[in-house]
Amino acid sequence: MAINVLIVDDSPTVCAMLSQMLTSAGFHVAGIGKSAEEGLELAGKLKPDVITLDIEMPGKSGLQALPLFQKTCDAAIIMCSTLTNQAASATLQSLEKGAFDYIPKTEIGKSFTPDMLKERVNNAYAYVTQKRKGENTYKQSVPIASLPHQNVKAIVLGVSTGGPAALHKLFSALPVMPVPIVVVQHMPAAFVASLAERIAQQTKHKTSVAKEDYTLSPGEICFAPGDKHVLVKKMGTRIFCGLSEEPKNLLHKPSADVLFQSAAEVIGKELLAVILTGMGRDGADGGKTVRTRGGMVLAESKSSCVVYGMPKAAIEARTANFEFDLQDMAAAINKIVTGKLIS
Repeated sequence: MAINVLIVDDSPTVCAMLSQMLTSAGFHVAGIGKSAEEGLELAGKLKPDVITLDIEMPGKSGLQALPLFQKTCDAAIIMCSTLTNQAASATLQSLEKGAFDYIPKTEIGKSFTPDMLKERVNNAYAYVTQKRKGENTYKQSVPIASLPHQNVKAIVLGVSTGGPAALHKLFSALPVMPVPIVVVQHMPAAFVASLAERIAQQTKHKTSVAKEDYTLSPGEICFAPGDKHVLVKKMGTRIFCGLSEEPKNLLHKPSADVLFQSAAEVIGKELLAVILTGMGRDGADGGKTVRTRGGMVLAESKSSCVVYGMPKAAIEARTANFEFDLQDMAAAINKIVTGKLIS
């Protein structure tokens, strides 16, 4: 049975392009709403599996309408957003409030290809299907109290689909660390500064966006820019960032594999790597380098992932030392880094 998709967008051009791409990919376009109000009416009648929802529309915006759609049906919602600073903030808020993912509206049919749309909708459907079943088989791989206290000098983290909400939840629960944290979130460059700013505003953590030769300080979360790989370098006791366009042949830029491998080479057994929700397998190969150099790798469990891709790849490759649900990840990191339990 075809996956039912509802398009909600005030642009006839975007509606036509999405409709054509979705139909060609084998999906059923159940309806098209030209406003949030019309979309809500259609969502109530059609009960779609997936909704594409424009951020910026006359009347109710996509952000304003999101909770109404969530009450109307249980569809996975993919936001349609332009790559502007204003749209970035609204998109991130939507993701924090439960939207599955987003589509770069101005790139539809260009850098955002039909295959990308197909993958995104299929993952959205898998996510909503799992929610409808209500399955949760999570068990801690080990009790957090039994985790070893390691002499960690830095934390590196890779995340993709579902990342903004996962990072918000993780860093809200995680105390400020006595070591730097470097994050690769697969996201356009226009969105990264807004994400870092929101994390700083909503948690106790100081954040920054990586620049060439930027010193990584204890207690700080440094985000890779959205259009370059970030490397961890070390000179004496100073740990700092490097930026690179290479390698250019990777699916993701920034890449968690590149970050993990560079950090493992200079920090070795004093490195902790964390792999959270996301499609694909970025981080699995880099995580293997972390393990080979004596560091530790944590992966998010299936039950809390929006997309169980990156953590699954790490676990199947025997890269991860331990697997934890997102709700336990902050406590696990804190125990390994500080030797203490979160009270």
